[in-house]
Amino acid sequence: MRLPSHGLRPEVSVTRVGIVAALPSESRSLCRQAVRVGERRAIGDHALLAVSGVGEWRAEHAAQALVDAGVGGLVSWGCAAGLSPELPVGALCLPDFVVAVEGHRWPTDSAWRRSVTEAVGARAVFNGALAHASQVLASSAAKRELAAQADAVVADMESVAVARVAHRHGLPLLVVRSVVDPLGLTLPAVIADHIDESGRVPLSPLLRGLLRRPSDLLTLLKLASGFRASLASLRAVATCAGDNLLLSEVLSRPRPEDRSARPKHFSPESALD
Repeated sequence: MRLPSHGLRPEVSVTRVGIVAALPSESRSLCRQAVRVGERRAIGDHALLAVSGVGEWRAEHAAQALVDAGVGGLVSWGCAAGLSPELPVGALCLPDFVVAVEGHRWPTDSAWRRSVTEAVGARAVFNGALAHASQVLASSAAKRELAAQADAVVADMESVAVARVAHRHGLPLLVVRSVVDPLGLTLPAVIADHIDESGRVPLSPLLRGLLRRPSDLLTLLKLASGFRASLASLRAVATCAGDNLLLSEVLSRPRPEDRSARPKHFSPESALD
């Protein structure tokens, strides 16, 4: 299938993009109705969204299922914890690298990242590294420790799994994350202790936690406000970059690693490749 040029750009072959989001609520930044954990949904003809649930192994399973469905690139999409004081609530981050616990750094696709950055226009886009968090980063101290360890500006619990699958299959990788809880926000213990795979906290432990610490209500309200700001930033990317998130356009250009884009004649330089 080919996208029409409408006289503006050359036609490009359409490659379906696979998007992994952890939470049903995050999926609403891409489609009108939330997608449940474990389900997939086509977004137009050019994207396939999988909602994995919270955590690394769920994200890896979802990403692999997208690859098995034939997507040509993978996106890790959703909210993140801010590890830098420069990133406020709602800050949009397209990381250069995803850093695993053991320190391995998975690169994202630079051409794809640049194209999406250009598409969002005047909105500020942060780069830097995204660190893997093996559990919810509930305190500012935990965020600072991870930032120093990984030299990262944001963190989440799923991108490292998506990165691993993308690189295993030689697919381009893009990470699109927006800050929901900035560096200075310490989360109530009830969230870290009771959050489920859908990112929700059951009502009973939530009420018990608020009875013990009524002041946590203000933090929860701040977190809810941060989540709305984060989703607004993600929706802006989806609106500006389109359902396909520009993957087909990026893949239509000559790429340094693509041998078909190299000169066909012999040269001393080509003999060294």
